Amino acid sequence: MLTHNVETFSQKNVLLQGEWRENENGNRITLASPSNGEEIGSVPALSEEEVNKAVEASNAAQKLWAKTPLHERKQLLYRWADKLVEHKEAIGTMIMREVAKKKSSAIDEVVRTADFIRHTAEEGVRLNGELLSGDSYNDGPASKTAQVSREPLGVVLAISPFNYPVNLSASKIAPALMTGNGVVFKPATQGSLSGIMMIEALEQSGLPEGLVNITTGRGSEIGDAIVTHKGIDQISFTGGSETGISMSKKVGMVPLVLELGGKDPAIVLEDADLDKAAKEITGGAFSYSGQRCTAIKRVLVKEEAADELVAKLKEKVEALSVGLPEDDADITPLINDKTADNVQSLIDDAIEK
Repeated sequence: MLTHNVETFSQKNVLLQGEWRENENGNRITLASPSNGEEIGSVPALSEEEVNKAVEASNAAQKLWAKTPLHERKQLLYRWADKLVEHKEAIGTMIMREVAKKKSSAIDEVVRTADFIRHTAEEGVRLNGELLSGDSYNDGPASKTAQVSREPLGVVLAISPFNYPVNLSASKIAPALMTGNGVVFKPATQGSLSGIMMIEALEQSGLPEGLVNITTGRGSEIGDAIVTHKGIDQISFTGGSETGISMSKKVGMVPLVLELGGKDPAIVLEDADLDKAAKEITGGAFSYSGQRCTAIKRVLVKEEAADELVAKLKEKVEALSVGLPEDDADITPLINDKTADNVQSLIDDAIEK
């Protein structure tokens, strides 16, 4: 579990129906490090039938969880946060190996995730709904009061990306649990080892049996079965815009929370502190080698400041280190060959222009 040597091959199972188990057909997906191609672990490739069991288990457990007092839900989240911090080195090392994120950033991701979970726990106990006086409406009598209360949706499907396999998973799971929902967790395939370790920490913190279920497998094989399942009451997805748009056309009236791609600009005016601007743009563009939906992808600058800003940016970018994540390099190997080829094509195109 969390205490095993993450530097060795990690054969992870999934939390399904309250138990850590292999899938029934034995099919597994082997994951390799983006840094050197070394096989680092494997996860089960679930079938559609097992996806159905996961959704059913979360639905069954959610009914009791919805009746659990808020302070008990809060305590679970606090224990989870503490467990993540306790194992930040092991989980951070797995993030580093699995998605080639530099080690200091990987460990920081785990710590930031714990902070977010605690914040969720504190805010969750304040979601008390509201009272509205009847005379808030036209011709409404002041003697009447309307009470608006918040109720759990049911089961939330949390689909996370590779680039923040712990943080962007917990940011879906923690609010869902705090508000009385069950969760079906579909991690990105490359990132699932880290995501499973995060859920191991949750399970060891006293997670009720069956409340959270993990569904690992290729999105192309089980994706439609999950997102169109009648037992899913909300979907929270972080990933590519095309996938998000495609999903929105399939799920009907199921509420969707979509965090997709963007073309994020930095805007620099003529009176800006250009040293600070260059520093922030470099960090915003090249953190985790730019593999972030919020990464700065273009700079809009007043013409009179452009030449000086370009010179300062050039200096900052040239100072970035390129190397392996375990050496804490600024620029590390990209997640896969397809991504690397795409970046190379952008570089070639820019040089030609």
